[in-house]
Amino acid sequence: MPTAALRVCTTCGGRHGASEHCPLKAGGRWQGVSPNRLRGRRLQTERSRLLAQEPLCRACVASGRHILATVRDHIVPLTEGGTEDDSNIQPLCDDCHMRKTHAESWRGLMRNLNK
Repeated sequence: MPTAALRVCTTCGGRHGASEHCPLKAGGRWQGVSPNRLRGRRLQTERSRLLAQEPLCRACVASGRHILATVRDHIVPLTEGGTEDDSNIQPLCDDCHMRKTHAESWRGLMRNLNK
């Protein structure tokens, strides 16, 4: 019988199914940060606007390379208090985005282990 895919919990970083509760969840409401992320057409419009204004990966340009950006990235992740404001958005290539995301995931894991 198929089961729901496990999701990464934004509160504790653990993996939970649809019917499971996070140990940090109380009274049916999340106690941690609930990121208010852009989605759908608005996200695609903002991504297109960003890549038209700044077509090169910001991290690659800083290191002297000229690689086309493909990803709209939050400089400060939403889960760490970042916003959807233009000052917190940067264009990145897939490789730079993957490295940054990996570093953020590792930082979150270490933060959760030290609680």
